[in-house]
Formats: sequence, structure tokens, C-alpha cells
Amino acid sequence: MITDEAFRQAVKAAIAEHKKDRNIAFTWEGQTYWIKRRLSNGRNQFAKSSVNVQFYTEIARSSIAHTLTGLSPEIVYLDADCMVTRAAGENINHWMRRRDVSEEEKLEILIRTGQALGELHQAGMTHGRPALRDFLYEDGRVTLLDWENMPRWDNKKKLMTMDYLLLLLSLFREPYSEIDYIKALEKGYTGANGGETRKWARAFLKKHALIGHLAKALDVFHMKDVEAFSRLYRYLAD
Repeated sequence: MITDEAFRQAVKAAIAEHKKDRNIAFTWEGQTYWIKRRLSNGRNQFAKSSVNVQFYTEIARSSIAHTLTGLSPEIVYLDADCMVTRAAGENINHWMRRRDVSEEEKLEILIRTGQALGELHQAGMTHGRPALRDFLYEDGRVTLLDWENMPRWDNKKKLMTMDYLLLLLSLFREPYSEIDYIKALEKGYTGANGGETRKWARAFLKKHALIGHLAKALDVFHMKDVEAFSRLYRYLAD
């Protein structure tokens, strides 16, 4: 933890300058940091935990993930209203959209992203809502953000299956998604945690085949999330 009073004052100054923002970037002594405040993200809170529960859950789960795997950014400053971590690069969507990044580099980034989730599962943890926007990449290192989601079940197999499906779904939602990219993501995951989760994911989709067939039937309406699920179903279950 950083205990320097000058750092604490820099945090307070950044918050004062961006009073309504939940996530704030600021620079101190040449290093960029991110402040995450104990505020609502503005989305519908129906069926979700309170802002306080989400905030303290994120602190706890992020700290555990950092200790076990190093995949979560280290919390360098903490008080009752915010936590601060060092910046760890741009999210995966940013890298995949850059024209100056080669196809080989993009495939390697996706392999590393899948590997990160596999390493997390291998360590006995799950994320709860992994999406490409939650994975940061910089200099070959992947960092996973947004740990505010409490596990919904005690069944670790089910939790891992949902993590796996949600990460694939987030890639299928993107206009740049290609079969080689999907396979790269899976390659990274299975290399770190084996192929059992993929089998569980296929079984889960087949068990809920009605939803998959409905999504395919609705393809004609070009609804982004429905189309993404339809593509996921065709890829894993058909």
C-alpha cells in the first residue's frame, strides 16, 4: 500500500475534479493510476447487490485473485470511499481494433486472455462476468478487472462453465470476431485448465437447446445479443 500523504492528496484532488465519475485516471510521479469509487455505475440495480456490497466484494475478491494468481491489479491505496490500482494497459477490444497490431499479435493476445481465465479457474476462483472489456493487456501481461460479482452458486463446475460461455459470448458480440480468434481464446484457456470446461459448456447448451433454437430463429431481426448467442450456440452445440 502507498501511504505517502502526497499520494493521498493527489487521489482526493482527482476525485474533486471528477465528482460524478466512478472510474478516474490520474498520474502521480510519472505513473498512471485508476481510482474506483464507491458509487453506482448508473445501470439498473434490479436484482443486483447494493453499491456498498459491490464495492466491498470487489475489494475482497480482487485482493484474493491478486494473491493467488497476480491476475488482478494490486490495490495500492484504499479508504472507505475508493480503491486505487496501477494502470495495466488497454482492454482487449482496444487491441483487437488497432490496425497497427498484426494478426499474429492479436491471436497471441487472445491466447493470453483465454489463458488468464484458465489460470484463474486452475487456482480455484471464478470471475462471474468475464468480458473482453474486463481484460487489460500490456507488454505480454493480462490483468482482469471488475470483481464485484458475487458467485451465484456453490457449484464450482457450473461457475466455471458460465465464465467460459460468457467470455466466448463477449467475443461473438464483436464485429471483428472470426473463427481463428475464437479458437485462439479457447486454445489459451484449455492450455491452462484443460478441456473439461468446454465439454461442460457444450453439455449446458445442449441441455438448454430450446433457447439456442429460439436465438437462431430470431437471427433475422439482427439483435446484437441474440445474434451473438446464436453464433455461440452454433459453434459449441450444433
